Amino acid sequence: MIPVPEYFISLFPRDVCLDGELWIGYERFNELCSILRKTMHRDVEPQTISELWKNIKFCVFDAPKHEGDYSSRHSFASESISCCGPNILMIPKEECLGLEHLQNTLHQISFKKGEGIILYHPKSSYTSGRTNHVLKVKAYQEEDVKYLE
Repeated sequence: MIPVPEYFISLFPRDVCLDGELWIGYERFNELCSILRKTMHRDVEPQTISELWKNIKFCVFDAPKHEGDYSSRHSFASESISCCGPNILMIPKEECLGLEHLQNTLHQISFKKGEGIILYHPKSSYTSGRTNHVLKVKAYQEEDVKYLE
């Protein structure tokens, strides 16, 4: 468990299970990891922890305990956090209109140094673990390598 500053979660809904991740910005994953490591040390002053956490957001993807398909869970999660302050935000969903649309969107995310896209089947129920209703799509670079002896 990561000790989270009370101010960070004080406005979060208490009776809703949310699936998401902490985010601090593009190309700042190592900085986020550093902040989390510092937060876990008991000798760090609360004031310092508050300062470290000022740019962190909890980005919500889903509400896994809510009944219904992904579309209804996404809507429920979005409504549940609508008045919860600046530390929590809903990742918007967008219908995939085909391969070209997917590739263009992935290119835009990759250009900003984002990691990729999660594709959800809109009518799928929540499943813990791996499922064929959720697909993570990432860009990759292919390079030729010449082996010299």
